[in-house]
Amino acid sequence: MDRRVRRLPVLQSGDEVVERPASQWVAIAAALCLAFWVPLVVVALGAGRALATKIAGVSDVSELARSAATASVGQRIGIAAVLIVPALGSLALAAAASGAVVGRFGGRAGGREAVLGSGIAAAVSWGLAWSGGGLRPWTLAVTTGLLVTGVSAAFAGLGARLGRRRRPQP
Repeated sequence: MDRRVRRLPVLQSGDEVVERPASQWVAIAAALCLAFWVPLVVVALGAGRALATKIAGVSDVSELARSAATASVGQRIGIAAVLIVPALGSLALAAAASGAVVGRFGGRAGGREAVLGSGIAAAVSWGLAWSGGGLRPWTLAVTTGLLVTGVSAAFAGLGARLGRRRRPQP
């Protein structure tokens, strides 16, 4: 009776690396971007609402819309900025992180796959917001779509470039 222990290879050693197709890295980048962005945007939106209530001088978020109607132009711009910038910052961070993962571990995949994946993640999140009625009127929907796609693409490409630099040299 043979008593040798047979183990399944869980992690690939350097000799048996299997190259994934680029389409899989696009899907991985999209999933990673969404997985990183959801918890970050929850925190960012909460922080933005808290800052907006301070700027507007109200105690509750429900009073924010009423006070914004009577606020000065400078206050409206400040309220809009503290609501938008943290959400876009969280998207930028998530896209850069997913791009860095693809750039670092993607083999031949790199910036293009990271940008496509984060663009898909941005399009999915934009589609969910639009279908839920959160992007009305249409000018807001178009502007938001262009903004989230541009931010995610730019930072995913940057993250992929940084991830490629972190690859081990042969």
